Amino acid sequence: MSSHIKEKTLKIIESKENDLVDLIQSLVKRQSLTGEEGECQRFVAEKMKDIGLRTDVWEPDVEELRKHKAYVPVETMGYTKGYENRPNVVGTLKGSGWQQGKSIVLNGHVDVVPIGNKDEWTHDPWGGEFVDGRIYGRGSCDMKAGLAAVLTAVEAIVSSDVKLKGDVIIESVVDEEAGGNGTLGCVLKGYKADAAVFAEPTGLSILCPGSRGAQFFRITVPGKSIGIEYMYYAVNAIEKAIKIYEAVNDFSLMRQIEAKHPLWDLYPPDVPKVPTAICKISGGEWPSSTPTKAALEGSLECLPTEDINEVKRRFKNYIMKVAQLDPWLSKSKPVVEWFGLWMEPSEIKPDHPIVKQVVNETKVVTGAEPLVVGGGGSDQRLLTIYGGTPSILFGPGGKESHGIDENIELKEVLNYTKIVALTILDWCGTSQ
Repeated sequence: MSSHIKEKTLKIIESKENDLVDLIQSLVKRQSLTGEEGECQRFVAEKMKDIGLRTDVWEPDVEELRKHKAYVPVETMGYTKGYENRPNVVGTLKGSGWQQGKSIVLNGHVDVVPIGNKDEWTHDPWGGEFVDGRIYGRGSCDMKAGLAAVLTAVEAIVSSDVKLKGDVIIESVVDEEAGGNGTLGCVLKGYKADAAVFAEPTGLSILCPGSRGAQFFRITVPGKSIGIEYMYYAVNAIEKAIKIYEAVNDFSLMRQIEAKHPLWDLYPPDVPKVPTAICKISGGEWPSSTPTKAALEGSLECLPTEDINEVKRRFKNYIMKVAQLDPWLSKSKPVVEWFGLWMEPSEIKPDHPIVKQVVNETKVVTGAEPLVVGGGGSDQRLLTIYGGTPSILFGPGGKESHGIDENIELKEVLNYTKIVALTILDWCGTSQ
């Protein structure tokens, strides 16, 4: 490929720096909590049309989704049961197909997690404020900046009048934070390619050709309710739940020791390879009555060398064995349930051509190669396992993802935009 084509495309991207800021801000300002993505997706669809992409907008059919093995039952988490006013948006830049150019999917999601306590934010969570080179707001890092970069990269290629051989498919999906049914909807619609890049915020120093499996769980611990003045005659469910909490921590430590995989063995000791933890506790009916039950909710994960169902079985067995050692819990047994989000682990070979391609393009733009390691649970599994599309996680990283004052650095987003553009040019090939 002519170096002139690449230089022209990169110069166009640099000239669009202010437009890139505006695009990220526009996305952040359109509040798109999981279940409320409609307005933001309509904006994305218009942007794709302005670029000149063939645009497909549709509301996934929840009944069709439910028939698929990979469906995540989001209704058990309190989310809407359907996708009315929650469309997926896919934009396609058709290649010429000349000399069998390779195709690529670029995937991003618009849904974001709740903002928490707004008063704790220094910057307006829905303001998209641009301060000292960083853009603030919910979704700025995870992952509207990545989506904006992908759109800008393709726009630059269109503006440079380059004729690609292979197709470029941009998927802007809903429902990622709740488990991935938006991307599953794209799979059921038949969207696939020779490779895919999920613009998740890994940071440009990390590239992930694999992702962990995961499963949400709930453990309900029974007690015996009585007035607080008679508490010594009762069984406090919260007290018993503490034993189960400690059992989950012990199981997690065992998992860190036993779980092995070359991509995750590169993790530092203080970063869990396979997280398992309780993240939500509830219990009790009245401040002066011992609780009849306490519920512990959390998540467990597994590596591609493991079967998520086998890990679930071992986890449940361990919890029940611990309960058997307690006089009360051995008779009034805790109940282990699986609900909501679940993900299968997936991976492609670390020397797959798309991995090598993106590593090389990153080195060209930043001067450094990203470290190839395993990643967390994500939609990546859906294209890799069910969509016939080898996929990686790689996107601009920021700070405080899912947290207070979430933000991302413009320089990193600009570099990522260049990496994506070069990847498209070299992967898809050009007819010139």
